[in-house]
Amino acid sequence: MVVGLAAAAVAVAVGLALAIDIRLGVALALAVVVTPLALLDLPAVIGLWAAVTMFSRAPGFGLATSGVGLLIVGAWIAHLRADRASIRAALRLHARFLGLLALLLAWLTISLAWSRDQALATSALRDWYVNAAALVILLTSVRTSRDVLVVAGGLMLGVLAALCLALAGIDLAPAQPAPGLAPDGRLAGVLGDPNFMAALFVPVLVLCAGIRGVVDKRARWLLIPAALLLLVGLAMTQSRGGVLAALTAFAAAVVFMRGRRAAVLPIGASALLTAAVYFSSNPAVLERLQAIGQDRGNGREDLWLVARRMSEDQPVTGVGLANFTVRSREYVRRPGALRYVELVVERPHEVHNTYLQMLAETGVVGLLLFLALAWTAVTSALRAGCTFERTGRRRLAVASRSVAVASIGLLAAAVFLSLQANATVWVLLALGPLMLGVACSRRGERAGG
Repeated sequence: MVVGLAAAAVAVAVGLALAIDIRLGVALALAVVVTPLALLDLPAVIGLWAAVTMFSRAPGFGLATSGVGLLIVGAWIAHLRADRASIRAALRLHARFLGLLALLLAWLTISLAWSRDQALATSALRDWYVNAAALVILLTSVRTSRDVLVVAGGLMLGVLAALCLALAGIDLAPAQPAPGLAPDGRLAGVLGDPNFMAALFVPVLVLCAGIRGVVDKRARWLLIPAALLLLVGLAMTQSRGGVLAALTAFAAAVVFMRGRRAAVLPIGASALLTAAVYFSSNPAVLERLQAIGQDRGNGREDLWLVARRMSEDQPVTGVGLANFTVRSREYVRRPGALRYVELVVERPHEVHNTYLQMLAETGVVGLLLFLALAWTAVTSALRAGCTFERTGRRRLAVASRSVAVASIGLLAAAVFLSLQANATVWVLLALGPLMLGVACSRRGERAGG
């Protein structure tokens, strides 16, 4: 009776919160569900958080993401006090990855000294520290192959949910001119950005193919329609960055999926056939993809030119974290025509290239540290694949190499997007070190992954 009354009281509280403010209601509902689960199964809650990060900018979900994150931190501290030896072992195992992350954070913090807009830089730095804390918790809490699959599954469900909502026309971002669509009719999703959606569709599509061997039969059959849905969504985004990411991922799969190339080629052919059918029935989409040299990437080339000019002035230090939009107008009146000046002066945009933005804002030092961190994430997955292969766990080896291929596809998409501080992206990149941790823990090895 007491439990029933308490549950009824909580239900009433959630209902009232939803009536007052949907954001408060969503956050409270998640807190009710997540709080006991966090103490019993922390990886499951981390998987839920990974799914919710996809919607972090939608009304109600930002507060929910933060609330779930705080609950995860509290549960992690409780686990830390109860199992310090295992967490110290995990920190040693991932010393290289975490060391590079610490160096990058230190450099970004130092860059505040020469950032013109201190408030903007501080806000961006806060996001970096939140992502770093999430990575530490991930690497010290997720230790088994089941745990990694739970986190990867949460990430995949979040992306698929965003795709389904966009296809259904359910609008979680009121600023969008049409539910789930960009102004030019492209599939935009909850964030109103077709290129961001495409950048995540590609790695999740790779994971759908790569983890089939390590999930149960029911989930295995669900992965097939999920992959087809992702292919359709990728085509509907009409994203040139998505096409580049898909081609790069396919090439990486041919190179790294040893023993599975016979399966990779038919999958690639099927994807190509699906794309050909879609483009033949939508010639306007094909024309857009072919116009990459004519429209200057919808202004990207001008932004990239400004970023290069900025990096030439400050090659080592950059102009300061998140200060590209603040300083970009200073580099307009220089040799070289800019066709989309309004994207620099009137409506300042990010660089739409992760690597050029890191170079312009944090200099060569920041870019090299970021590349080293991404390289470590990819090579960790490849090392995990080799370790699983040597110990006869071939299905896990395939899953690990698919994580590497997915990460490579994501990093290719970053040529057209500024993804460096996105939480969903870092969860995906963390899957490589997580797989290495599983591989090494089963063998009792120590590795600097």
